[in-house]
Amino acid sequence: MKDKIGIFFSGLCVVHCLLSTALIISGVGATFLKISEELVHPILLIFVVMIGLISFPSSYRLHHNPRPMTYGAIGTAGIFLALFFDTTLEIVLTITFGSLLIFAHYWNNKLKTG
Repeated sequence: MKDKIGIFFSGLCVVHCLLSTALIISGVGATFLKISEELVHPILLIFVVMIGLISFPSSYRLHHNPRPMTYGAIGTAGIFLALFFDTTLEIVLTITFGSLLIFAHYWNNKLKTG
């Protein structure tokens, strides 16, 4: 269940970036980006980090495969670091590392459930 929640919140990061891109292209993105920078990004990042900290270590104790936790840590760090870049690079990095995080949660769940 924890990994499914992790997939959901990581997916929200990716969808948020795709939506941001569409709004920027359409010309209505300035207000959305200001709200996003101040509110949405920190909230999503908090959820992504908390779920990862709960999910990956507890699952590792069951399946003893460090790779999902490693990919999850890289994905989370990448999403965090993306916040410090300009809009275009931030979007590309968040989509890339958010997708890696989705994969890590998916793999982690598969290892747990067999």
